[in-house]
Amino acid sequence: MDEDDSDGWAASAAAWIIEQGDDGDYGRRFVLDAPMRARIEGRGFRNALDVGCGEGRFCRIMQRAGIRTTGIDPTEALLARARELDPHGDYRLGRAETMEAAAEFDLVVSYLSLIDMPDLGAAIAKMAAALRPAARC
Repeated sequence: MDEDDSDGWAASAAAWIIEQGDDGDYGRRFVLDAPMRARIEGRGFRNALDVGCGEGRFCRIMQRAGIRTTGIDPTEALLARARELDPHGDYRLGRAETMEAAAEFDLVVSYLSLIDMPDLGAAIAKMAAALRPAARC
């Protein structure tokens, strides 16, 4: 099975991209971003993994905070949009539950993506495994 087929995101990606625009929807910009940014900014994070990065929006926010990012997502159309908006970004096709990330990140985020992961236990275990010792998830 293709990474895209199981969760409906392939079919809804175009509508999501239009709704999000370049800066995200109202709820993200004016409600959720402030607490998310407070959790990452000025905390010494240097290298982050964004699981379920979608169109790369939070990766770009983290980059503006001086954090190198890698984004993974199972939806090709969303990754294509991420690469369009951030041509030098590191965006990879994949799912948290099956990713092969070594302990190389000091921060792992999943901004509103956990709800879409069919095997949450496996996803969280893989995210934790992607962290360097004493890092944050």
